[in-house]
Amino acid sequence: MHASLFPLRLALRSAACLASLAAALCASCATVFPLPMTASALAAYDSGPALVAYLGQPDASPAVCDLRARTPHPAAFDDEIRGALVDGFIDGKIAPAIWQRCIDALAKSLAPADATSLFDRLMQSYAQLLTDSDLSTDPSLADRLNTLHRLYLDRTAKVDARAEVLAPIAEELRSKLAKKKLGALAAQFAQELLATLELEKGNWQGRAVDLPQMDALAAVGNEMTLTRFSRRLPTAAMRNEARHRLLRIHIALSPFDEVRAAAAAVEDAVIRDGHNRIDLSAHPVQRAWLDAAQVPVRGVLVRQDLWKKSATLLAYSAARPSLSVLPEISFRGGLLAELQGVSRPVTLCGRKRALDPTPCLLSSDVALDHPLAYLDQGGAFHFRDQVAMSDVLPLAAGDFFELPIEIGGKPAVSLQWGLEFQRPADLLFTGANAGDRGPAVQLRVEVGNPRRFVFRAGDYASVVDAADIGGYLAGSRGAQGDTGSDGSDGSDGSDGDECGDGGSGGPGGDGGDGGPGGDGGPVQVSVDCGNAPAQACIASRSILRRAVVSLGGAGGPGGSGGAGGRGGAGGSGRPASTHTDSDGNTVTDDPGCSGGTSGIDGMPGSDGAPGPAGRPGSVIFDAP
Repeated sequence: MHASLFPLRLALRSAACLASLAAALCASCATVFPLPMTASALAAYDSGPALVAYLGQPDASPAVCDLRARTPHPAAFDDEIRGALVDGFIDGKIAPAIWQRCIDALAKSLAPADATSLFDRLMQSYAQLLTDSDLSTDPSLADRLNTLHRLYLDRTAKVDARAEVLAPIAEELRSKLAKKKLGALAAQFAQELLATLELEKGNWQGRAVDLPQMDALAAVGNEMTLTRFSRRLPTAAMRNEARHRLLRIHIALSPFDEVRAAAAAVEDAVIRDGHNRIDLSAHPVQRAWLDAAQVPVRGVLVRQDLWKKSATLLAYSAARPSLSVLPEISFRGGLLAELQGVSRPVTLCGRKRALDPTPCLLSSDVALDHPLAYLDQGGAFHFRDQVAMSDVLPLAAGDFFELPIEIGGKPAVSLQWGLEFQRPADLLFTGANAGDRGPAVQLRVEVGNPRRFVFRAGDYASVVDAADIGGYLAGSRGAQGDTGSDGSDGSDGSDGDECGDGGSGGPGGDGGDGGPGGDGGPVQVSVDCGNAPAQACIASRSILRRAVVSLGGAGGPGGSGGAGGRGGAGGSGRPASTHTDSDGNTVTDDPGCSGGTSGIDGMPGSDGAPGPAGRPGSVIFDAP
């Protein structure tokens, strides 16, 4: 199966601009996380808002909510993270399906007290949604309420909210139902919840549950009620009786003749193990295939962090323009196999509580023969999303991200996804200090696959798709020259005395010239064309002669000229003073003076000249 490729590079090259724009638009909002966010990045953030952002992405895996899983996840689901998880769902930031799977996984892996606190909060949110005036007109609100409803009714017998939380909720619902204060939809939810709370006391429809009542339900094929009995009755013995009757219905309805023919043995196996596993030593695989409608079709993008020697694996899809995390893969219903002696194709076993008698394969019977894939406890495959560059370099030899699938330890079928390497940073080694010559570089370039080039130098490596090779550089570069010293600022002029002018500011000093850039270091290049045709190898060498360089470092920038000194302020003026003599005449004692003028600001110094660029070094290709 091959994922259709689509024009991806334009979107990748504009991603930085879009991220900057998003940051600017959201500068005043809540925390904004760069997306796509991998599970490894989520574990590093280790916060409630990060978990909500992760689960809101396409292809996010609920395995990050399982504290027992190998998938990276928050270190501990404390009150802050659990609260953010519930609020994020109620606010519509997380899709119901993935959120419900997250809560299922979380509840099973939390300590009992923490699981109880989680269900306290869930039921409080349930009660608020149930009495929301918009419930009957807002489908998304009804969808979220239904998710909470099913989650509570279908939970395992070991998990519940506290009685002091549930009791007032139940009392309020009984009162509102009696007074007809709930709409039709809310009333339906409330009645089912109250009936289930009664069932947990052993009562159903006004009477104690007993075996004849279960037999009557089984006789008419009432799977829904028996399923509720199997999960909610107060004793394990009674729940087990309901399971047996429910399973017999499933066996009678099975399309497999061999299941119906061995009904008693199948019933024992499913009650004991939770599934009807096929023994592959007795029923070897004859043919296997993948159902494209059930297995996600993606392309894999490798985002390289050249200098950290690491890579991030992301997914792209022809159905949408943006990148996402790599999806988990559950082969339940998607991987099908014909087995010798089994009348119909089989797939992987479902959840044990489903009581499904269908012949099936355990998840442990299936393996992805790939170093970047692993199987979680729930039987889903995941991909390592943060890996060393050394782990992804072997992928460059192929045109696809190929996932061989084994059943029973033998090759069965292969899944093929598209493969792209995002253009990495230039592989240029630069002199350590200002003005230093570039280091000598031994560069090896592998071009056995005409679609991409693999550059190696010491412990560093980069993969460049052929479509991105234009303008890509690898080799040596001299260090930039020293920056010239800045000129000193001119001295300020003195302020004038009363009636006097201010002094002129002194001129700023000139900036120093920049230092020369370092010369490029010698680069020795070997090209490995593998089994590529000779003509293709010659063409690749021609491209590489433009990509492999030894560049002189840029000259250091000149220093800034110093600022001219500020002219002194002019002195203040003095008003005239007079008096009147004995004859009544005004006599001037002091004619006064006007204020002085401010001094002239000093001239700024000149900027220093940039230093000369370094000279390129030698680039020598080994003989073909």
